Amino acid sequence: MKRIVLLVFTVFLFCRISRAITTVDLNGAGWKFRTTMEEQWKPVTVPHCWLVDEGHEKYIGHAMYQRDFEMQALPAGKVARLHFDAVYDVAQVWVNGKLAGTHEGGYNAFEFDITRLLRTGSNDIVVDVDNTPTFTSIPALATGHPSTEKYAEGVGKATIVGWLPYGGIVRPVQILISDPVSFRNVKIDAEPDLKTGVASITVKAILHNASGRGVSATVSGEVAGVKAAFRALQVPANGDASVTWKGSLKDAHLWSVRDPFLYDAQLQVADNTFKSHVGVRKIQVEGTRLLLNGREVHLSGANRVSEDMKEGLRESDAIVERDLSDMLADNMRMMRIAHYPQAQAVLDFADRHGMLLIPEAGNWNFSAWQMADPGIRARWKTQMQEMMEQDWNHPSVIAWSVGNEYESYTQEGRDWTRDMRAFTLGLDSTRLITFASRYTSDAAVKTGADEASQYCDFVSINVYGDYARRFDRAHELYPDKPIFVTEFGKMGESALHDPQRVADITEAMTALKQRPYMIGASLWTWNDYRSFIRGTPADGIRRWGVVNTERQRRDSWKAVQELFKTELP
Repeated sequence: MKRIVLLVFTVFLFCRISRAITTVDLNGAGWKFRTTMEEQWKPVTVPHCWLVDEGHEKYIGHAMYQRDFEMQALPAGKVARLHFDAVYDVAQVWVNGKLAGTHEGGYNAFEFDITRLLRTGSNDIVVDVDNTPTFTSIPALATGHPSTEKYAEGVGKATIVGWLPYGGIVRPVQILISDPVSFRNVKIDAEPDLKTGVASITVKAILHNASGRGVSATVSGEVAGVKAAFRALQVPANGDASVTWKGSLKDAHLWSVRDPFLYDAQLQVADNTFKSHVGVRKIQVEGTRLLLNGREVHLSGANRVSEDMKEGLRESDAIVERDLSDMLADNMRMMRIAHYPQAQAVLDFADRHGMLLIPEAGNWNFSAWQMADPGIRARWKTQMQEMMEQDWNHPSVIAWSVGNEYESYTQEGRDWTRDMRAFTLGLDSTRLITFASRYTSDAAVKTGADEASQYCDFVSINVYGDYARRFDRAHELYPDKPIFVTEFGKMGESALHDPQRVADITEAMTALKQRPYMIGASLWTWNDYRSFIRGTPADGIRRWGVVNTERQRRDSWKAVQELFKTELP
């Protein structure tokens, strides 16, 4: 399967960057918190992650957040949206005693129209948060491999995900007050011609009308110095409408790992302004080669568990900057960054510094019956789409992963990959498709047609040990595809001196560099992290990292810095 992806004039999107004329900040102090096992409230600051709080380090279940706040009367004709950047995992939100809405998925942004729920003067918000993983949540409890056919059979083998079910209002929250018509979404694509230097720009703006009557709206703006002139459109009452503009940019300055150049974009509708940085670049697969702007890519990086020992998943922009700066110093440039959607600060950093990322949305170790379940499929599609709409305009995002270590040798696994490939490309055809397979060396896989990687633009494999043989086996199955290692590494040594880990990483990278069809590797992991999964040491820390939980560098950090050196495309 050969695909050329004419990439993207990329933009940081979603309604979180659609700036309303007025913002009510609900972060910081003023919140109260308690679990449903407790009677007493305690004061907390939001964002908040309860698994790092004393007494709640292992709490899984429901918890409540409450806050009072003052509101002036809304100006005539304005609407108010209550916006959360993320709540882990299921959130039910009440405003002044009335249900505003429910959202599932602990890493994605969401918002509710609360115009009719607000009152002048004192107001009250209550958020019920549940971090309980189930067999049908995203990510789900794994039921064991080979797959179990029934819930009852799976209970005894159930495995929680390898990272923490963090719990809490883990990212910022605010009220946005604006005209009824606002940006629901913006997608800016470009098709750069590497010979002529001209990029064809396509801007698609999706508008939402929160009022009870249809209105006429006009989008205006500028992208990379090119004025965008949109036609006027009618936006139906309580509905959406989209408008598209096409233009061109001469002598486009391409975004690359070596030169991560960003343009500016700004769009306006009513009193809503969309601002972003923009990158122009072309990603493509030709045979066993991955090309960025026509230059061959061989880069490596690491999976980063989004956790700080003091802040948990609520990690501040300063923590993201600290961690990714250290990863960059370790020559980590291309990676399946994690098993779940990332904070926008992570993608912004990657855009500015020329990192290549492969986001993934929560299909972790699904068994065959889970991938066939209609409810799970629908839930995953919703969360995948939410992630894509947050991330699809970042130039650092080169591919979408449709899962990790699911039963890809089964018919259900092959069907999932084929179907979710089609679903994902239906939303964004500008990027490559892959998933992280653990089964290319399995005895059940005799030919490439037996395993779901046949539907990928490049093969991604999780490999622990016996690297040369397993790389060769994957190449035998898929001789015409590039191969990327989404996981490799070694757990164990807690001290800063870790010779076994150094030897393992050296073996893997030596085998990789001897094989031109191997395009790179993503170490598991950059950092040590907490976990509840079986096999975790008694102190709750899984020591896979080249840095520990305090971000002290092990000897393997220095080894990686040398082994990951390569020419930048």
